[in-house]
Amino acid sequence: MTVRGNLPARTTTFIGRRAVLAETEALLGKARLVTLVGAGGVGKTRIAVETGLTVARAGVFQHGVWVVPLADLKDPALLARTVAAELRIVDNSPDAGLGRLVESLYDKHLMLVLDNCEHLLEPVRHLVHHLLRNCEGLTILTTSREQLGVYGEHLLRVPPLDEDAVELFLERAEAAGASLTEVDLPEVGALCRALDGLPLAIELAAARLAEMSLTDVLEQLDRRFDLLVGDTHGPAHHVTLERAFEWSARQCTDEERRLWATLSVFPADFDRAAAEAVAGGDVLESLSALVRKSIVVATTSPVTRRTRYRLLDTVSQFGARLLTDADEPLRRHVLHYSAFVDEAARSWFSPDEALWMARLREEWPNIRAAVGYALGTPDLAEAGTVMAMNVQRSRFTSFAGMLGQARDLLAVARKVITEPALRSSLLAHCAYLAQTQGDMAAAIPLMNEARALPRQPMTDVHLVFVEATHLFYVDGSPDCVPLYARVVELCREYAPAGDTYITELMHAMAVCFLMDAEAANKATTGLIRLAESNGVDWSHAWGLWHQALYELLHGDSAQVHPLAVEALRIQLELGDTWGPAYSLWLLACTCAELGAHDRAARLLGALRSQERISRISFASMSPFHKMLERADRTVRRALGDDYQVITTLGADLRQEQAMEFALEPVPDSERRPVKATLPGGLTKQEFTIAGLVAEGLTSKQIGARLFISPRTADRHVVNIRAKLGLPNRVALAAWLRSATDTGTR
Repeated sequence: MTVRGNLPARTTTFIGRRAVLAETEALLGKARLVTLVGAGGVGKTRIAVETGLTVARAGVFQHGVWVVPLADLKDPALLARTVAAELRIVDNSPDAGLGRLVESLYDKHLMLVLDNCEHLLEPVRHLVHHLLRNCEGLTILTTSREQLGVYGEHLLRVPPLDEDAVELFLERAEAAGASLTEVDLPEVGALCRALDGLPLAIELAAARLAEMSLTDVLEQLDRRFDLLVGDTHGPAHHVTLERAFEWSARQCTDEERRLWATLSVFPADFDRAAAEAVAGGDVLESLSALVRKSIVVATTSPVTRRTRYRLLDTVSQFGARLLTDADEPLRRHVLHYSAFVDEAARSWFSPDEALWMARLREEWPNIRAAVGYALGTPDLAEAGTVMAMNVQRSRFTSFAGMLGQARDLLAVARKVITEPALRSSLLAHCAYLAQTQGDMAAAIPLMNEARALPRQPMTDVHLVFVEATHLFYVDGSPDCVPLYARVVELCREYAPAGDTYITELMHAMAVCFLMDAEAANKATTGLIRLAESNGVDWSHAWGLWHQALYELLHGDSAQVHPLAVEALRIQLELGDTWGPAYSLWLLACTCAELGAHDRAARLLGALRSQERISRISFASMSPFHKMLERADRTVRRALGDDYQVITTLGADLRQEQAMEFALEPVPDSERRPVKATLPGGLTKQEFTIAGLVAEGLTSKQIGARLFISPRTADRHVVNIRAKLGLPNRVALAAWLRSATDTGTR
């Protein structure tokens, strides 16, 4: 976590509550768990956020204040994953995510706000108990209609507004365009008392002054309300709020009430296009009216700069009761987000990739809910499955570090999909997802089950891709190369550009690891050309990474480090949580080759932590593992007893510290070059080519002798001359004769 919190910006002024705020801050100064308890609409969320803003400004918590809204979370099993996602914690684990939370937060000093916990009391109790027990620097502020019941919990009951209620009404009335004077204060006071001082009810009433006079509002309330008395913390306030909603609904047109009801199906905020898709027509006029009446809250998206809308929890709950049949709007919700995800899967591989990743994150609660509803509805299950696969095809969940949620959805899909063609694609998709994490224990049975199903031409492509990846990662067999080549050709003809690039990347990687220098050079050149031509930063980063891999395996290891560092820099700028593990692997292996053994040892330690965070296991990927073992042996031999100490230092680095260290250039003072075995620091292949040049062979003849292309031979000659600072082939031949003569004396 590099961001120091996610507190929302204020959209309206905060009125009063000084005593409650002071008491909340005082409790947080002496307790690690504080719960704000009160009726719906009493202002618990606003007080929690305002408290968070105060302590954040004061710099009380080193790692910030983080708010996790839980009102729209219906599945208790997603609690830990939801918290992780809000905290930008990488959660690629197949388990429920609590362990990953503890692992990330145990050494952090931050405040966590869990908002609207009342419908998830038992799972929240469990989560809070384990977080407080294992994370000493963590303070938790929760809001709920009842206490959690966790040991050490301090309760603060949030009362309704008293004299501040009038100030709130006047401020919101002015925002609605009403001009009230001192003459109106008695009526305002009576209205606020009728509403029991509940802020949400007061805001609903004040919004009506845009269209009604204060006297009319009060008279209608008098007619509609039986004024309530009773315990100020009892159920009377809940009834007051319900009647405020009923009154607000009566002031709406039929079309506005229908829209209010329909919008209740959204689990999170949404844009106008989504609202119109779910409502089945133009909603601008009615939506604007609901905003004016404070039923819908409008904000500006930091991603698209367009307006987004949301219903507060209690407002949404009331709207759901107005909805006579939720099935149709929920179906439209599924279809809208299915189309959105399909477009994302087809369009993410473009210069707008950063925008698409941000849009997917912004819409993720809606997407997740749409997939969940579809998978639970028999005739929508196939659409839900395709949506779940498209989410991963867009690379969003791996990019954002939310593979755990993707695996959850795909696991549900596997339980409900039986149609052979789709099930084959689904199983292959799940197998590849496991393969990329090095989880072969999960991947192999999925692949074998897919193999047993009837095969069709297009679904067969997915399975062939998985089989090629198995041959590459598990067996380290060159037999994977023609399979990848076959899939590449099919993808070029039938698949979107992003899918095609992934297959070309895997093909080039396999060639580089498993084939000769000539084939590796050809594959690398093609991939780099593609990466440089499409304007996509993500692919450019992987193009640089692959060029560095080629130099490490077949070329000049001195050229690897700057290429790998640039690839890592781009990945971090994009917010990619997946690629940096591969870049750390490359940098660790490179530093070992360069003789920078201290740095290599520290990077090896950091890599092990990154593997744990990303849930990637290079030990299960044969080609990667062999290179890593070689680097590890080299560093162990060089450092001796210091090896364990230095790798531990690397493993103890925070993630941001590890990345900063990895981006540093390697100082000459850290390099411990191995004694050169060949003159001029040439590699064995370079020295051989220099000898052939000295014999007078042309590039074509050298290529024929070494089974490489003339172009590759010429490139090597140019690199050799550049390395030695020689102007031409004649000078190279003279240098070789001199070096050879010196070496034999």
